[in-house]
Amino acid sequence: MLPRGLAPEHRGAYARAALLDWYRRRAAERLPAWAAPWAQKLGVACRRLVVTDQAKRWGSCSRGVLRLNWRIVQAPRALIDYVLAHELAHLIHDHHGREFWATLGRVMPDYEARKARLGELGPALLW
Repeated sequence: MLPRGLAPEHRGAYARAALLDWYRRRAAERLPAWAAPWAQKLGVACRRLVVTDQAKRWGSCSRGVLRLNWRIVQAPRALIDYVLAHELAHLIHDHHGREFWATLGRVMPDYEARKARLGELGPALLW
């Protein structure tokens, strides 16, 4: 709900900020639980998960800290899982070499299709 008396020229910005806040809270609430099974399948420990506002990435991972763009929660769950498993696999391989993709493929055999779908749908999630 928009506050009463909010000037018309401020309504759009207020609504956008409220929606952004809702998505960020949803991401912070859900992503850690969704990441846990992938971490277990990969045999890695995620020390911390941080919800970010990255402009060009869905996520990143280093030193046990998983950083995920809040925008990914707009995607279908299969694509969210792809991003989670992809970033967690970086705890094993910090590159995108053959070993990385083999590791990801062991826990997510259809990762190529998910990656392609995210590439198609992704631009619509960036606002």
